[in-house]
Amino acid sequence: MTKEENKEKIKKGLYCLVEIIIGIVLIFATESFLNSINYLFVVILSLIGIVRLITFVMDKEYEKGNYTPLVTCIICFWLSLFIYKYGNFLFIELLPSFVSLLLFIVSTGLFAKYFEFKFIPYLVVAIISIVLGIVLIFAPSTIMYTLFKVTGVYLVLVTLFDLISSKIKKYYKSNTNK
Repeated sequence: MTKEENKEKIKKGLYCLVEIIIGIVLIFATESFLNSINYLFVVILSLIGIVRLITFVMDKEYEKGNYTPLVTCIICFWLSLFIYKYGNFLFIELLPSFVSLLLFIVSTGLFAKYFEFKFIPYLVVAIISIVLGIVLIFAPSTIMYTLFKVTGVYLVLVTLFDLISSKIKKYYKSNTNK
């Protein structure tokens, strides 16, 4: 396996892992859970800001004229304050839009695979992704948590479908080349 193939395999694995994590988060999404994630982001960004500030001072980056760690520190602190103040809005009101965007990105990859392999299930799943993405944008907030659960299950299933179908394709490809 070449270095490029290894990098692509790692990227695909990370992409699948992120999709599954987002799917699981959506499955268990409640208002209190999303608020907890809000505070988790505040803590993580604050810690990153502190580490970057310590790095800036300890490595004497100011003597080298490198202010990148300081700028990163300030941005992280600002983002943590912003999320602390507006986190409920971000994670409860904007999350459907972000998930919708993710579904559109997933559909783009599925359309590309359909055109490459002419495998009808890719087309069907891509169309479902687009429809679900549109529904998430225009659905009333009263049914949003139900839609989150449906979308979470859908994302996990699509990721598993993608992994299984790529393994099957590799298997058939390797057996037809013999």
